[in-house]
Amino acid sequence: MADIDPWGDVEVGNYSEKMEKFGIEPIEEVADRLPDHRFIRRGIIFGHRGLDDFLDAREDDEEFAMMTGIMPSGVFHFGHKCVVDQIKMYQEMGAQVTIAAADIEAYNTRDMSLEEARKLVIEEYLTNYVALGIDLENVDFYFQSKAGNNHLARAATFGRYITQNEMEATYGSAEPGKMSAAQVQYADILRPQFPENGGPKPVVVPVGVDQDPHIRLTRDVASKYRDQDFMKPASTYNKFMRGLQGGKMSSSKPKSYIALTDDIEDAKEKIDQAKTGGQGSLEEHREKGADIEEDMVFELLAYHLIEDDAELARIREEYESGEILSGELKQIAKDRLEEFLEEHQRKREEAEKEVNQYIEENFEFDINP
Repeated sequence: MADIDPWGDVEVGNYSEKMEKFGIEPIEEVADRLPDHRFIRRGIIFGHRGLDDFLDAREDDEEFAMMTGIMPSGVFHFGHKCVVDQIKMYQEMGAQVTIAAADIEAYNTRDMSLEEARKLVIEEYLTNYVALGIDLENVDFYFQSKAGNNHLARAATFGRYITQNEMEATYGSAEPGKMSAAQVQYADILRPQFPENGGPKPVVVPVGVDQDPHIRLTRDVASKYRDQDFMKPASTYNKFMRGLQGGKMSSSKPKSYIALTDDIEDAKEKIDQAKTGGQGSLEEHREKGADIEEDMVFELLAYHLIEDDAELARIREEYESGEILSGELKQIAKDRLEEFLEEHQRKREEAEKEVNQYIEENFEFDINP
């Protein structure tokens, strides 16, 4: 049975063990060649595979690209924002950006109609992407179902280079729907290297460890494919934000996440109810301080709400020493969250018009079927 199911619930466990088992290199090896980004500085992006060629191309002023996908799985929350922050980082580095909306994969693996998947992509994901600063005019964005005959024909030919045994060993099963979805995903990852997109070039795919099976098999396909040359895609790996109650963040559990469309007072109430690392009594907290590793509110601050490392370190030190209480940490988070959501939701209203116009101009289907 496979150790990681990219279509199942995310339960990664020990990151170090996964790195060793699957040959993921520590990001520290190349950190000095990457932008000064909080995800790099704070170890949120913790590993990579094959990133050297990508960085060499950037330093040599050669073409390089970044590819990512949108899996419509519910409302857009701060866990999803981690992907957008990385898209922005690579876009600012000068990478050509490709974004695939995985409506075929959602149809095959999540019991969702193509129309439902597209609507969710547009209203929840694309609109928030634009509000967060992604410029769609400088992105190769497409729906898998609308990717074109060349794209889907290549996806079909990739089946020649993957055996059923490899599928079962990597994914845990070789169900036809999953095999079909996986082949389309290989085409998505390799799309920036198709002849019509400039041919072979280094491409990086930022993912969570749960998506590593797709990366490994795409690299195998790239090395075996004979009808054109492909470079093996590189990947970076980011830690998952945990849910506000601890454990997994899940779109099916509204109290586990803060959506970027949440009412601000409702979002603040979720912080009030979040799991903290504070002690059981005031006296014990003053004596022992907080267990920062078990504090979901501090995690939200570290991932998204505090950019300045010195400020974050000061808060951490005061909290771990018992100088500030869990309620005071929550108040810091609520103030920062309110400021962020007010600005973001204003930008989102503007982004809705831009996204609707973009879809109308570039796709033939009705965005409100």
